[in-house]
Amino acid sequence: MEALSIIPATALGYFTLRATTHPTSRIRKKMPNLRVKRVQVFPVLRINIFGRVIHLHHWLSFSIILLISFFASIGILDLMVTRGVLLGGIIHGLTLPKEHRRIVYKDFSIERLTSLNNN
Repeated sequence: MEALSIIPATALGYFTLRATTHPTSRIRKKMPNLRVKRVQVFPVLRINIFGRVIHLHHWLSFSIILLISFFASIGILDLMVTRGVLLGGIIHGLTLPKEHRRIVYKDFSIERLTSLNNN
């Protein structure tokens, strides 16, 4: 019976992340950008290094957490509802177009500065 609780939890995770992670959503626009030098920790996890941006997507981190929850019984990760929300986040991330799932990409702000200096 506990396995049936994963279905609504997965839907909850999917629709919550759909509403909060899209860059044009009203909720996302209200979230503050927390950044310390080259590392942005909220609302997305990005690391700027050597002219590249490493973007750790929610589906990637949720996959790691879900995998850990199967092997280690750590408090809230043991709950089927938590696993369902994580699964919903993974499904949401993997349904995005392939261009939005890149992990490493160029830092275009540095590229623009470099091109202005060369002219």
